[in-house]
Amino acid sequence: MKLPSLQHLVSEATTVLRRFPLTLLCAFVLCGVGIYTQRLPYAEEAKLDWLFPALSTAVLGLTLTLAVALASERYRWPGGWRLAAAGGVVLLLVGWYVVCPATPNSVWRLRLFVLLVASHLLVAVVPYLPELRREADTPGFWRYNETLFLRILTAGLYSGVLFVGCALALLAIENLFEVKLDPYLYQHLFTVLGTVFNTWFFLAGVPQDFAALEQEATYPKGLKVFTQFVLLPLVVLYLGILYAYLGRILVQWELPKGWVSILVLALAVAGILALLLIHPIRHAAENTWIRTFARWFYRALFPLLGLLAVAIGIRIRAYGITEERYFVLVLAAWLLVMATYFLVRKGQGIIWIPASLALVALLSAAGPWGAFAVAERSQLSQLREISARYKLLKDGKLDGAGQRVPKLPFAVRQRLTSIVDFFAKREAVDKLQPLFAASLQLPDSLKGKPEWQQDEWRENQVFVVSDITRVSAYARYEAHEELTAGFVAHNDNPELGYGRYWINNVNLPEYNEIQKDSVLMKMIVAGDSLRLRARARGRELILERQQGNRSWHFQLSLAPGALADSLAGVYGRNPKQEIEMARDLSLSRGNQQVRMQLFFQYLHRHEKNDSTYYHYEAQGLLEVK
Repeated sequence: MKLPSLQHLVSEATTVLRRFPLTLLCAFVLCGVGIYTQRLPYAEEAKLDWLFPALSTAVLGLTLTLAVALASERYRWPGGWRLAAAGGVVLLLVGWYVVCPATPNSVWRLRLFVLLVASHLLVAVVPYLPELRREADTPGFWRYNETLFLRILTAGLYSGVLFVGCALALLAIENLFEVKLDPYLYQHLFTVLGTVFNTWFFLAGVPQDFAALEQEATYPKGLKVFTQFVLLPLVVLYLGILYAYLGRILVQWELPKGWVSILVLALAVAGILALLLIHPIRHAAENTWIRTFARWFYRALFPLLGLLAVAIGIRIRAYGITEERYFVLVLAAWLLVMATYFLVRKGQGIIWIPASLALVALLSAAGPWGAFAVAERSQLSQLREISARYKLLKDGKLDGAGQRVPKLPFAVRQRLTSIVDFFAKREAVDKLQPLFAASLQLPDSLKGKPEWQQDEWRENQVFVVSDITRVSAYARYEAHEELTAGFVAHNDNPELGYGRYWINNVNLPEYNEIQKDSVLMKMIVAGDSLRLRARARGRELILERQQGNRSWHFQLSLAPGALADSLAGVYGRNPKQEIEMARDLSLSRGNQQVRMQLFFQYLHRHEKNDSTYYHYEAQGLLEVK
């Protein structure tokens, strides 16, 4: 085999640059941003507001610019149209960069994934859109996508082998020649090969002569073996399992489990993929089994799609629509349409699979009909329904609902917590404001704090205002429910003067839950024996002095439990995280003989099975008069 010359490689690279300049520009942006951030400390990287917008824009740009370039090339658009199309896609990417948040929440991450799926499918269909109107499939569409798929695998293989080889070469130089290389060099190498090289190599194999793809070609024997003896047996196995489960449901008359939805979707994907892989050889005389399998596969999907609809419908009635359930429903509807279509068309029109799925993905990514808007409306409706059912509202507001209905069932509180968590994860707690008279807006004192602290405050504020106790999604039994409120402070040690004594390690650990009284420490101060005793599960601290008859006499008391109860009334009895106090967390009490002040490092309140106990760590200042 003749190896390509350097001149040939340069010529190929130049051709790719002329065909796909914007796509390569996106790859260079990914590479440059990656290398830049690799050399930054994590704290500095977290401050880059432009990082996620830039990376996500470049990733989307790879496929969108490729799709536009292929369309202009395939349909021979004149120069003005090509420039207009390129300018349009650049404006779309700039728009994404502008509206994209610096720190993505779950909505933006899922939206990016959906758009990436849509843009990849667009690359698969854009050169063959006229086939949507044809009665029969042409060989070109299948061979075009086969070429892209194989090129992706080849580019990944070449990039991986090059990285391993170059990394080992660098390692050999370091060890054999005792050369100290830049520690970031391996990361930079991986980034360059995974972005610029991988993209350039892939683009070099993108078909340019579409007429040649229409010519008859030998079908890969390995692909037929893989499909016939690996993929199709898996499809038959899934069909057997699902139909056995369907039979069990009908016999026992029980509701299907939600997990069955995933298996039905996996079966549909595997079956459709198998039929697409063997599509070119379906009319061969020796492959009549392919047409038979296709007909019965699509028919077998209908009962299973009904099973899927029942399973997801049960969850929606109980818990409302989330983005995940929305996509399961949409995919089930899409599969129903596709199965009907291919039964009518007898397997013709395979371009409709990626084309229609790309359209569905684009429509679901945004708009009032999209997954995110529908999910928010559904969860808000669930909150209103639960509030009305359990009479939590007063004048249409949830403020103080926990006081009006103190015995709210465990499962209801858990469901309410789940709804609030849903909005909190999407940074959309403000959507709940119409149900509250008190403000859910972030106070000015927290606006300079880290994002996670602001998010935790917004989420906790809903439970503080409503006085409804948070219940973890992982809690299973009300008897085991434990409400924990923790508060952290950073106290500076005050200076000591005459008659003042510093006390270290006033510590009531968590395992003291079962002890009602415990002596925390003993000390000798000015010749007297003193001790600190915790009582009532840590609620109260007693300072006692030992008399000559060795009995202990009360001097003063401090109430950490009352302080914790008061703070829990302000911040909620079960905040998601420890509350970091903006001021010192301290207690003081004195009389004519002695005065004591405690400075808490942390103070925790636990409420479980109608019992409340406390644990804390503090230091103290004791003044003897």
